Amino acid sequence: MFGWLVALFLAYCPLLSIANDRNGRIPGVHAIGNGALCVYGKGVEVLQIFGPPYSSPSMLGMQLTDDGYRIESSRIPETAVWEHRMIGSSETEARLTDFISDAGCSFVRCIEAESPVRFRIGVCMEDRYAPYAQDITVKKDDRVSNRYNEVTSSYRVSIVSGVPFYSNYKSPKGYEYQILTTGSVSLQPDPNDSKQLIMEANSGEGVLYVVAGPSASELKQHVETVLETSLNSQLKKCEKGWKSYSAEQSKFRVDRLTGERLQEFNRAVDDIGVLIRSQQGLQGGVLAGIVYHMAYVRDQYGVFRGLLAMGHEAEARKILEFYFGIWQEFGYIKNAQAIGYSGIFHRHENDESEITGYLVVQAFDYYRKTGDVAFIKRILPMLEWATAAQQRNLIDGMMPFNGDETYIAGGVVPRKVMYHGSAEATLLFIEGSNRLLDFVKEQGLWSKEQTSDLEQDVAECSMHYRDNFFQDGRLWINNPEREKKVVYPETRPGVCLYPGHVDYFPKTFHFRGSLYFCEACMKRDTTGIELPTVERFNIPSANLFPIYIDAQLLTDEEKQDLLEQVVDRYRSTGRISTQDRILGYDYGMFLYALARYDHPLAGEVYDKMMALRDSAGAWVEYYVDGVPSGCPCRPWESGINIEAAIAYATKPLKLD
Repeated sequence: MFGWLVALFLAYCPLLSIANDRNGRIPGVHAIGNGALCVYGKGVEVLQIFGPPYSSPSMLGMQLTDDGYRIESSRIPETAVWEHRMIGSSETEARLTDFISDAGCSFVRCIEAESPVRFRIGVCMEDRYAPYAQDITVKKDDRVSNRYNEVTSSYRVSIVSGVPFYSNYKSPKGYEYQILTTGSVSLQPDPNDSKQLIMEANSGEGVLYVVAGPSASELKQHVETVLETSLNSQLKKCEKGWKSYSAEQSKFRVDRLTGERLQEFNRAVDDIGVLIRSQQGLQGGVLAGIVYHMAYVRDQYGVFRGLLAMGHEAEARKILEFYFGIWQEFGYIKNAQAIGYSGIFHRHENDESEITGYLVVQAFDYYRKTGDVAFIKRILPMLEWATAAQQRNLIDGMMPFNGDETYIAGGVVPRKVMYHGSAEATLLFIEGSNRLLDFVKEQGLWSKEQTSDLEQDVAECSMHYRDNFFQDGRLWINNPEREKKVVYPETRPGVCLYPGHVDYFPKTFHFRGSLYFCEACMKRDTTGIELPTVERFNIPSANLFPIYIDAQLLTDEEKQDLLEQVVDRYRSTGRISTQDRILGYDYGMFLYALARYDHPLAGEVYDKMMALRDSAGAWVEYYVDGVPSGCPCRPWESGINIEAAIAYATKPLKLD
């Protein structure tokens, strides 16, 4: 996903007083969610509240008005229930418990205060969404407090339809929230801002509820449910549901780890299991972290693999069901899709490449794990479409890059390689197609003509793969030769490549060669703009990718040689890459490969990967010289890394 979008979205703040902070730079961002309502927080501060559904705009946040506290936050093991201690100069001044209640679809914060503590809660919008502020109202609503004596204050937050939930994608429906307090907690309007409230928790016990409802009638029902259900039963039901889910994560036999390392491993599995499940919408799609309120096909693959490794087959299957439902309705899948809203897609350059390959490989990863023939037969039409889409894009046995491909989006390789041959996309086509062919032959599902057509394309890609992507003993991620036969489309969605203007547009226009400009830049002075120089790129993740997807095209000797090239670089430099910036899953890919071949370096890399986790137990989008960069609370990188940790920890020890 685009670094520029990260920067723009991270300018968003939960409250005006931290407008210069950036969520992507905050360590320890955690997620709490039940598939309908999602909350991102850091310590006692709430950065976002949104939903249902998960592809919704976040306009609510909560922040302490006094920064003089020391905050200690922890998650109750095997649950998404967070506990916080607010410690003043000498002692605990308040204890907070946060969870999402299924009763009424609400975010619940229980507060036990020894002395008064104050928060500001309300609406804040990213600068580019500022015109939509007029579409959000925060009004006192005494109807609830008049009916329920325990309610000390009540405010209604209303958001009309058309407010963007991500980039330029607008929510087709409005939203209603009720902010309620009970006991020692109360709300007062901020005299300086009509869209902000001051929440004060006096000595004693009280509760804040943020109740969600897509409509006024649903909100009324949810408010009644939450207020008529005891707080204790809501919390117990939440904990019970989470513990039932998390029980699947503890069925590992671990021989390689003992003591603190074993405890750390168990915590990491628990952390990532909760992190992913909290961000999985009821429809099956998983949010890509606090920045991205959509489900990305590529991201879902690593998430899916992590879920399978942790024992969550039902949740993994829901991801495939999510995409199959979209495909049934529209006949295609794009780079990213809204969760809970039909027909909203985030499109990119070459959306028939790479992500289509992931869909096919993912389906057969599930089949290998479960043997569920009936399910694969049911989604087979989607897999056939995804395979045919890739075949349409083959040139000289090579697939192109997808425009939101990780290396391109993260700036690891430049966008000029878009129409080059992609080593990873091509390998995904070969491996996915071979698995598909094995299945349809085994089940007797295709005609000889169908089988022959795909076999020919796979044979050509396989025959030329080494010539196309291997040179001087190295695997190059791109091959410029493919671009020589490309017929450039007149327009495409994606990034404007006018020098100095890096921005996404639903439509860009072909300028010359691989260059596409937005409409405004097409009218600018283009004198002196030259085509980019042709280069090939070699990066560690590409070397490790064939091992990660269990590619049968390459021999074990070839894959081990690719691994040793990364090992040599690591041993000589102490780094996995020649670049300062690495992907959040680079060490996970490295560890997975080392564990696969029982390499003696695996233990050291395991410890280094685990050390990158933040205070909430997650891995982030990128690291620059070991410092987190980009989007935090990431299911994709965390899914890949936790699978690698499990592969290492559960691999039987060799007997002397």
